Amino acid sequence: MATRTQSVPQLQKLRVVDAMHPGVIACPFETSLQTVARMMATYRVHALVVLAHEGDEIPGGTFWGVVSDIDLLQASRCPDFDEQTAHEVAATPALTVASGESLDRAVQMMVEHELSHLIVVERRSGRPIGVLSTLDVARALARLD
Repeated sequence: MATRTQSVPQLQKLRVVDAMHPGVIACPFETSLQTVARMMATYRVHALVVLAHEGDEIPGGTFWGVVSDIDLLQASRCPDFDEQTAHEVAATPALTVASGESLDRAVQMMVEHELSHLIVVERRSGRPIGVLSTLDVARALARLD
């Protein structure tokens, strides 16, 4: 049985690309939370990537943060929900993981940073190709023999 500090050995054999959700749904900094909610509902996703303004220098690309469904729920309890934007509630910085990285390493990153989503990038170009969520990891765990 794995302890809190041990990993599931089978996760070391799987790659992020084996479990990730392909494609990235993104929004600019200034997107209203109502629009973020509409986008999540329309595309049936649990998180959106928040992109930097044009001209902003962000190490590793234009990713700035991630707004998850939980972030949206927490913000909905605030009286100024209608005035809030994506950059005000996004988890930052957006963490990326290479598609070829082991799923075990991605899980370690999620646990260490208390995140439910990682942006998956192509190793060589750094271009985003998908998102890895805790639900994706659960699906991978369910398929283990």
